[in-house]
Amino acid sequence: MTLHPAVQLIHFRAVCRWAGVPIDADEAETRCADQAAMIDGAGGIAIRHWQARRARKRSETWMAELVEQVRSNRIQVDEDRALFRVSWHRDAQGELLTPQVAAVEMLNLLRPTVAIARFVAFAALALHEHPTWYETLRDNDTWLEPFVQEVRRVYGFFPFLAARVRDDFEWNGYHFSKGRRVMLDLYGTNRDPRSWERPEAFRPERFEQESINAYNFLPQGGGDHAVNHRCPGEWFTIALMKEAVRQLTRHMTYSVPPQDLSVDWSRLPIIPESRFIIESVRPVIPA
Repeated sequence: MTLHPAVQLIHFRAVCRWAGVPIDADEAETRCADQAAMIDGAGGIAIRHWQARRARKRSETWMAELVEQVRSNRIQVDEDRALFRVSWHRDAQGELLTPQVAAVEMLNLLRPTVAIARFVAFAALALHEHPTWYETLRDNDTWLEPFVQEVRRVYGFFPFLAARVRDDFEWNGYHFSKGRRVMLDLYGTNRDPRSWERPEAFRPERFEQESINAYNFLPQGGGDHAVNHRCPGEWFTIALMKEAVRQLTRHMTYSVPPQDLSVDWSRLPIIPESRFIIESVRPVIPA
């Protein structure tokens, strides 16, 4: 089994169920593949870029149709589900969102959940490369969060964020002109030796010992979630990764055959070359 695509599909089916999005078993793989293509094409050029654009168009058309079906009562969705809430949400002027805008908002819930599968693949890679942590995590919840945080620090799959300056301003003696393209260096900040001891080493214990804040730890953007460019799904990412590590270390046994586990940092977003293949997957049956 190739772990990365398998987890993508698991996450997609789960988030659709949570959001109230009806999905047939026959179409789940196709719809999930479109979410995956949008993620993979976010840092791509040429064919990956155009595949992502086509996948986005298909996904937005699909979701806009579902929104219209909710509004016309052609499908029934529980009122506490995201699809119902977004379909009936009204803007500041009291108007319903257009189906197209509502579709984008829904995909902004589904697609990032699929993206977390990359962090799961890297968590599996870290367990494989640092087997003492596999043993530590088998029966100890204390180290789960430090472990997944270190995975996020070391293997942030987008090394930078890009933006354009809204208004002229000065910062640390440098003038930022309106319209200038700027980049937030996630990779460099997460490895800055001024903030991190032995930054190139994989050391989950650092999250118990070092000073961590919203400006030196940027796996999913920096600053405050409410006002800066930091992902509001960060807590959800951590929770899903912790559950994945529990599954990998406590509820299944598997072997890792020879494969290409290298990571090409010039390819965005990054992923182990083999997507992490595991064999002889068996559930652990409690005694």
